[in-house]
Amino acid sequence: MTEGRKQPWSAEAEKAVLAGVLFSPEIAIEVFASLSENDFYDSRHRRIFLAARTIDSKGEPIDYVTISNELERIGELEAAGGLEYVTALDDDLPFLSNVLSYSRIVKDTSLLRQFLSIASQGMNRVFSTSVNANELLDEVSQKIFDIGTSSSQKDFFRVSELTTEAIHEFRTMRDAKDGVTGLSTGLEPLDRLTTGFHAGEMNVIAARPGVGKTSLALNMARHIATQGKGSVVFFSLEMTARDLAKRLISSMAGVGIQPIIDGTLAPHFYADLDRAAADLSDLPIFIDDSASISSAEIRAKTRRLAQREKDGIATVFVDYLQLMQGADDVENHQLRVAKNSSDLKGLAKDLKIPVMVLSQLSRGAAKREGPPRLSDLRDSGAIEQDADMVIFLHDENADSGKEDDRAQGGLRRILLRIAKQRKGQRGDIRLIFNASTTTFYPDETQDDGF
Repeated sequence: MTEGRKQPWSAEAEKAVLAGVLFSPEIAIEVFASLSENDFYDSRHRRIFLAARTIDSKGEPIDYVTISNELERIGELEAAGGLEYVTALDDDLPFLSNVLSYSRIVKDTSLLRQFLSIASQGMNRVFSTSVNANELLDEVSQKIFDIGTSSSQKDFFRVSELTTEAIHEFRTMRDAKDGVTGLSTGLEPLDRLTTGFHAGEMNVIAARPGVGKTSLALNMARHIATQGKGSVVFFSLEMTARDLAKRLISSMAGVGIQPIIDGTLAPHFYADLDRAAADLSDLPIFIDDSASISSAEIRAKTRRLAQREKDGIATVFVDYLQLMQGADDVENHQLRVAKNSSDLKGLAKDLKIPVMVLSQLSRGAAKREGPPRLSDLRDSGAIEQDADMVIFLHDENADSGKEDDRAQGGLRRILLRIAKQRKGQRGDIRLIFNASTTTFYPDETQDDGF
């Protein structure tokens, strides 16, 4: 507990920084770039600093007169100590060359106070509520991480500092197998359009029910797991881990599940299933089938696994976004989905991995023929904004009511549409979906569309 203990701050440093802002426009520019009003502990200093920054934003000179007038205009001159306090800031005017050092003291003590606040909030939650330990640990860790991120300032890069790295990336692209610089998806046409899945990106796969988005995700997960770039994590909020394992084995063996269920599968196919199961056992795929898992739990579990696994995490799949649990203080479903979407994007950036998120479409999409649109994403505003790539799957024959010849025997033609891609082009890819083995592969029979 922090009650009765003195908060870390320096009155002398805060006054010195404000004096420097008043006397030097050049110093004011530096200070405004590194501090905010919330970094000042003394409420009088917060008000004076905010008034100075407001004056600067108007392009007016900062001095005692303009600051006093601004404080009086907003009715806060007395709360800021009055005219006498403002004009007394230069009583011990520091060497101007030292002001930036004082600015760093103000920032450092601000960070310490923020850390104390987070620790105190965590203790209060432990003693006053029934809180999940993993969620609290992740929440506190994330807040501390955010403090560190906000405190680190980046300066300009000279272009000369970037050219060597740029040339290296060009050569990597040139030498990359099939032009894939990220994680290969296992579908060559998709790799060609995207160059694979890349670190820090959140990518969305969306489709109407039954079109195969979970199957496509499993196909990708299995392929990525074979690349030796780390473990693949699959959070399944709808299907059990056992059912997903059955799908993976069936797909790898090329053996349909229904004949197994019906008891009509020829005996020699069980050898194929045994080999596929053995191969699958060697792959670093981890499945969590916790129902209604929260974004905090996903982050915490993924980070723990990343620390445990020698090669780290290659990618994370979440199936699917709308089933995720929200924070206790968020009751509105749309806000809950928006918060979870933002958190998953944050996970991709924090761990520097691609995160694949499956999503439902809105009910309106089912009432209209044709491929889905970005506006069809359920709770689309936040998802569309956060996503680096949006992939739609569309069964056109099911929409039109026509039975494709190859739909006989479980083969269906599926349109994969890249509707959004921040770093590349949009486009359509033709796929064949073997529903019996839940396997996707490119449709080589058509050149243009459906």
